Amino acid sequence: MRKAPEPIRSWTWPHYRAVVVGTSLLCRLMGGWRVVGQENVPATGGAVIAPNHVSYLDPPVVGGALSRRAYSFAKKELFEIPILGWIIHKCYAFPVDRESSDVAAFRHAIRLLQAGELLLVFPEGGRSQDGALEEGKVGAALIASRAGVPIIPCALSGTDDVLPRGAWYLHRGFVQVGFGKPLALDDYGARRLNKRQLQEVTGWVMESIAEMRAAQEEFAAGRTGDLPAG
Repeated sequence: MRKAPEPIRSWTWPHYRAVVVGTSLLCRLMGGWRVVGQENVPATGGAVIAPNHVSYLDPPVVGGALSRRAYSFAKKELFEIPILGWIIHKCYAFPVDRESSDVAAFRHAIRLLQAGELLLVFPEGGRSQDGALEEGKVGAALIASRAGVPIIPCALSGTDDVLPRGAWYLHRGFVQVGFGKPLALDDYGARRLNKRQLQEVTGWVMESIAEMRAAQEEFAAGRTGDLPAG
């Protein structure tokens, strides 16, 4: 049976904050933590946060870099795993069937955004095989446009060093999170963007992520010693 998404509440589960704050503390201990561009995330109102995806750590890492809670999609198979399924459900992930057009998950995402929540949507879909940026899909742009909210590119680096694909324990790595300038899709003058416009928005998001990732790599290359939290 499909697990119902966590309902929208005025309060936040304390273990959500424990998970995201604990993740950021772990990253500090495992090699360093840096966050830039937090001013680009609105203090109130809905927005799609669109990060690149390289590790299972990515959702809690982005959550730890935000001052607000963020909902996220998670493949439905994860909710069938004992304990883990309960944890991610209470940490505001909701199931999506990646093998089909999941209308229920799409509609729930729209409701969340229109209720003023933040939503993580990974434009690449799944995790990158080698850490390099993959081609973006239009899903993040489509959800943002249908909900009438801005889309904010987010660059992640180092999470795949701390928790690589297939790893069962944490490694050392320097984690960086960057939030780019938001793009207000109502500038296009229509709620339902056409295919060309969705591809244009997606291209802009991926270019912004690529630029921030290049800056992160340059910073990491020139870094000496431990770095305090951003």
